[in-house]
Amino acid sequence: MREYYEVKFSLEFRSKFGTEFQDFFTAIMERRYPSDFQKVKPYGRDGDKKCDGYHQSLRRVYQVYAPEKMRVSETNAKIDEDLDGAIEHWQARLATWVFVHNQWRGIPADVMLKLDDAHGRNGVSVLRWCEPEVHDEFFRLTPESQAFLLGPAPTSRAFAHIQMKDVIDVANAIAQQEAPSPEEIKEVPADKLNANALSSHVQTLLKMGSRKAKLVKNFFARWHDPELGDRVAGAFRSEYEVLRARGAIGDEVFFELWKFAGGGSQKSIEHEAAVLALLAFLFEECEIFEAPGKEISG
Repeated sequence: MREYYEVKFSLEFRSKFGTEFQDFFTAIMERRYPSDFQKVKPYGRDGDKKCDGYHQSLRRVYQVYAPEKMRVSETNAKIDEDLDGAIEHWQARLATWVFVHNQWRGIPADVMLKLDDAHGRNGVSVLRWCEPEVHDEFFRLTPESQAFLLGPAPTSRAFAHIQMKDVIDVANAIAQQEAPSPEEIKEVPADKLNANALSSHVQTLLKMGSRKAKLVKNFFARWHDPELGDRVAGAFRSEYEVLRARGAIGDEVFFELWKFAGGGSQKSIEHEAAVLALLAFLFEECEIFEAPGKEISG
């Protein structure tokens, strides 16, 4: 299901750093260009010869840089060191050098200028890749390769087979969070999806989850602990307020709440479906996200 993989890809891209991000990128490229792209492993005193991946037919060297926070001086020094090293080691095999980074919110202006000034050094073209470029490579993969890298997507059949134990697993994962005093659950207007600047992919997932939101509602109503529903709702409201306080909006809020509920862990297809059902229920019934008519701002 395209919508699921859109959300899962963004979650993976934005939550990985360092070698974990590098492995994520090279795994995509190896499946995208079998026998043409090669991941390079550091070995001996020369390490990886300033190359994290090599695209033979394009004579292209990829250098991956994925810090949790990009610092201008460190990044610019790394660009010079890695590009000069690639030129030295790869010489005639190098036509294009690609700086792959994970800063999906944007890079500092001075880093942008450094990359722009580096273009054409020793006749080498310099490109910069971030989420859009890696996204395009991932979605050119076969469905089988997408499932191999990100796990199988929940299907309509998976939703039909959600059991109470799946909802219990999800609910228990967040029920222990500290929560404010229980508040009355209110009905969410139908246009809440658009009011929160959610992408069409996230809207589709929430609509899919809403098919089984009633199961979640019935679970909370019948559970032996009558306060569980209020604790879960309160935990999500608290988490939502933290996200909004730091400036998160739209899909980013959904990604974080999805992880908060245990989504993306791929314990099973049923588990992922249960997470979506729980999020849909909370979206429809509780005070998370903004109500229609309230302006969203970052």
